[in-house]
Amino acid sequence: MAVYTPVSEVELKDFLSGYDLGCLVDYAEIGEGIENSNFFVTLSSFNSSPAENGRWVLTLFENLSEQQLPFFLELMSWLEKRDFSVPAPYPLKDNRLYCRLNGKLAILVPRFNGRSLDNPSPIHCKQVGRFVADMHKALESCPQVRKAPRSLVWMRDIEARLSRVLPASELNLVIQSIDHYEHILPQLEQCPAGLIHADLFKDNVLFNGDKISGVIDFFHACNDILLFDLAVAANDWAINADGSYDEMKLTALIEGYQSVRPWQKSEARLWPHFLHLAALRFWLSRLESRYLPGYQQASTQGDQTKNPNELKRIILNLGFVG
Repeated sequence: MAVYTPVSEVELKDFLSGYDLGCLVDYAEIGEGIENSNFFVTLSSFNSSPAENGRWVLTLFENLSEQQLPFFLELMSWLEKRDFSVPAPYPLKDNRLYCRLNGKLAILVPRFNGRSLDNPSPIHCKQVGRFVADMHKALESCPQVRKAPRSLVWMRDIEARLSRVLPASELNLVIQSIDHYEHILPQLEQCPAGLIHADLFKDNVLFNGDKISGVIDFFHACNDILLFDLAVAANDWAINADGSYDEMKLTALIEGYQSVRPWQKSEARLWPHFLHLAALRFWLSRLESRYLPGYQQASTQGDQTKNPNELKRIILNLGFVG
């Protein structure tokens, strides 16, 4: 993840004194990603530590409020208690799940073994599809609720602000894409919905060998249509450089999901429109990050923004606009 808020050794040691996890051995900034400030932290390990070899990840939240944060922390804790490999926050001595560090809300979570994959195989894609469906079914009984923030209203607001900075041809494609979503929305809303991850890109899934060892970054999680979650994954796990789909990977992802939760007929019919929606939301988000003022321009390390054109190519290849 990009780093926006630096942390000194003195500040970190003071923060860690709130935990019962041993002494600081080492720490380092994590320069990948775009949203929060993250650090690898190594502590002197002891037998009761839930993190292997005393390895942790420290996250400082750059844009979540204290009112928003508990939803995400409780959701991860809920899944962790049901044996999902997710980064549940470790409680402080006083049982709080978070506190402040250098003025920002902060948590400490175990660091998983494994790594993300740049070029996953169909076998990996099938496992991701199965994980998504298992998670959806498990979350059916989770009491946490959060309205999806990237709504049609959000899209139109982004459109209005981008109208001042985008070339006319690009803005026209934005408008067409949102218009298409608005037209199909009543049908999409008839499909099954529930709690979703909403950000299942390749860098948020870790593999140890050929097995998933951890799924991270639940900070876009919300209540939304279930197939949107799978479409977000498809647009990263099963995509070619030109914005077309790798059919073997896409089929494996879908088969993995349906082996746990078979689709309804309406879901199968509307699947291409979910792919369009997933590409559209993240295209708009990346355009916003690149062209409009925000905290991400203050990164001291790592990528500030991701390339919007990756999502634009998907939208054009799907053929609903352009």
